[in-house]
Amino acid sequence: MIGGTVFLGALLPFYLHFFPVQSIIPSFKDMGYLVILVVFCTVGLYIIFAEVLKTIPAFTVNLTFNLEPVYSIILAFIFFNESKQVNLAFYIGLSLIVTSVVMQTLISVKRK
Repeated sequence: MIGGTVFLGALLPFYLHFFPVQSIIPSFKDMGYLVILVVFCTVGLYIIFAEVLKTIPAFTVNLTFNLEPVYSIILAFIFFNESKQVNLAFYIGLSLIVTSVVMQTLISVKRK
């Protein structure tokens, strides 16, 4: 993470040269969005993740992380109307991912 911070810090002057902004300090509205992201998407999900690990095997939980690209694509459909590039291959991949997650969950529940 230090390498990323140093690289982005060195890249920032060039970025600001080509894409100037009035202020690089976030506004109160942006800070509100950052707080929401921190509370719900980072801390909240970590707590839920720790609780889920008490009942579901770690392999199954990690398998569900494969659905993250699917969530992102669905949110892009809803909020940004980005369904123009979707073809049959997407739906085949989606069905394979969802099927593997459901099958692994059913297998792990039956073992208990």
